[in-house]
Amino acid sequence: MATETYELAIEGTVVASYRQTLLHFTGVGVASVDTVAAGESLIAGFIANCEVSFLLTLPQAYSINAYRARRATPKPSFVSHQEFGVGVKQGTRGSDAVGQQTCPSIFLVPTMGTKSGGRIFWPSIPAGDVQQSSYVAAWQTAVNTALTAMTTGFTNAGITWTLAIFSRKLLTASTVAGHNFSPLIGFQAKRRSPIGAVA
Repeated sequence: MATETYELAIEGTVVASYRQTLLHFTGVGVASVDTVAAGESLIAGFIANCEVSFLLTLPQAYSINAYRARRATPKPSFVSHQEFGVGVKQGTRGSDAVGQQTCPSIFLVPTMGTKSGGRIFWPSIPAGDVQQSSYVAAWQTAVNTALTAMTTGFTNAGITWTLAIFSRKLLTASTVAGHNFSPLIGFQAKRRSPIGAVA
């Protein structure tokens, strides 16, 4: 059994606007030759342990359409996926989003000795949770809860998954020591791929 890094893409929509949230997880106990089982374990584990707290940070205007998981390195890897009907998995905090192109950014703080941190582009934020260009404390608390569930780790099918910071340049994963909320709330250009695009 090995320790490997997998990428989890959460694909969704805010009304009709496509959103993709990329997360990386380190899996302990992965069978290197079976990327199908590892990807399915990550998706099932995330749904069972993190999905509810993730949706508690998002407005009803947001809906998860699919999960896709694959090994980040080494490649190649099979892409495991699970898809859902429109509106089956909606956000549960508030109703409307601030704006279809408004996406908060959360910086992942690495442990000492790591060259760079990570970033999560949160897919949306409820309209009432931004006041005078600042995040309200209740929304930050909800995000903290979701990230705690991811960084604490969860086990599914014998594999323990923990949120990680993945460097595409160095092809290495590092532990998340904490996180900060970016003061900038703006357009999420990196995640506006059309539905059906291959990441």
